[in-house]
Amino acid sequence: MRPMAEQQIRRRNYKALLTEGSLFFTGMAFIDVNAVIPVFIFAYTQSVLLAGLATTIHFAASTVLQIFVGPYVKSIRNVPAYVTRIMFLFRPLPFIMIPLLFLCASPWLTAGIFLVIYTLLCAGDGLIFVPWTDLFSRTINTEKRGQLLGNQLLFGGAGALLAGLVVKTVLDNPNLVDDQRYAVIFGGAGIALTLSAVAMSFSRDLPRKIEAIRPNHRQYYKALPHYFRRHPDFIQVVVIRILSSIAAMIAPFIIIYGQTQAQLPVEAISTLITIQIIGGLLGGVIWGGISRRCGNPMVIKLTQICGFVLAASMVLIALAVRQSLTPYLFWTLILINGINMSSWIGFMNHTIDIVSDDERTIYLLISNLMTFPFTFLPFFTGLFVSRFGYLPVFIISTLAAAVAAWQAWNMKLPPDRLYRPE
Repeated sequence: MRPMAEQQIRRRNYKALLTEGSLFFTGMAFIDVNAVIPVFIFAYTQSVLLAGLATTIHFAASTVLQIFVGPYVKSIRNVPAYVTRIMFLFRPLPFIMIPLLFLCASPWLTAGIFLVIYTLLCAGDGLIFVPWTDLFSRTINTEKRGQLLGNQLLFGGAGALLAGLVVKTVLDNPNLVDDQRYAVIFGGAGIALTLSAVAMSFSRDLPRKIEAIRPNHRQYYKALPHYFRRHPDFIQVVVIRILSSIAAMIAPFIIIYGQTQAQLPVEAISTLITIQIIGGLLGGVIWGGISRRCGNPMVIKLTQICGFVLAASMVLIALAVRQSLTPYLFWTLILINGINMSSWIGFMNHTIDIVSDDERTIYLLISNLMTFPFTFLPFFTGLFVSRFGYLPVFIISTLAAAVAAWQAWNMKLPPDRLYRPE
């Protein structure tokens, strides 16, 4: 292929992946796993446990399918076509909730069917994550990767802000019942997610070596410990990511804490959801810019500091007050919570930077395998909260966040892997 043709594909994919990601983040803002979904499930079931289960599903279903598809990535002949087909199959699923909300008489059954649909939606994301990342890292220039992910979150955040305004408007509308409110919300999610699949159809791939023989699953996974042990730089990133996952187990419960413990009014809850979405918008701008200018290790360091500040603040709130909180005290914390949801930018880009191109998909898969057991934390957190309250969970989260921040600020890279800013 001529160099000019290759550059055309790179430019085309930058636009296609930017549009796809922006629409994806817009759609997921309608069904934000740490804001809208816990509020939806709690409204229908009054169950903190099920709210935590939704967050567990969000990560666990995706990771399980990543594990399944990982060995086959190198043998996929047309990665853009594969990813696009999967998107068209799974991303319109929120539309199913619209008739269900009006036809299903049982709130618990409505929530249960939603969890099934949400599981399938997240599983579809798992089927495409590793191939999408492989295409992204192969066709987007190194110096533009952080910028692309940051811009995805920036433009997706702008769309998410619009989604947040829609969510707040329908939740605050006294003339609507819950079924009508959430029909609008799920409809918005379905439209944006379906359009993201359309955008992905414009992507193309560069010439690459395709493995004709698919690897044996047993042999493939048997070799993973060897890759893990030989890469100390990667090991330290995984350790920090695990600690960060423990610290983040409180993320879905902060708004519910304000609703149940501080007895915040309904309009305050919808405002907090909007603020968290704004935080996601700011996170894309902040972490994308820092990734481009200072490198991905700095993104990891700063996100762990944010996680510690959030968790420690919740401990202080739980110790200092009971039912005398005002919504304004939560605004900053919810904003930080939203900003830190984009912390994955640092982990993913840093992993891509420190491993070889041929082993990229292997190490991304190992990273997800190592953190997979911790995807169940939100579910067990919900179970723990229902029995023992919030304070012990906040304390555990703070301790994990403190260790993660300490580990992140002591990250060491060999000279040949130090990031050189633009």
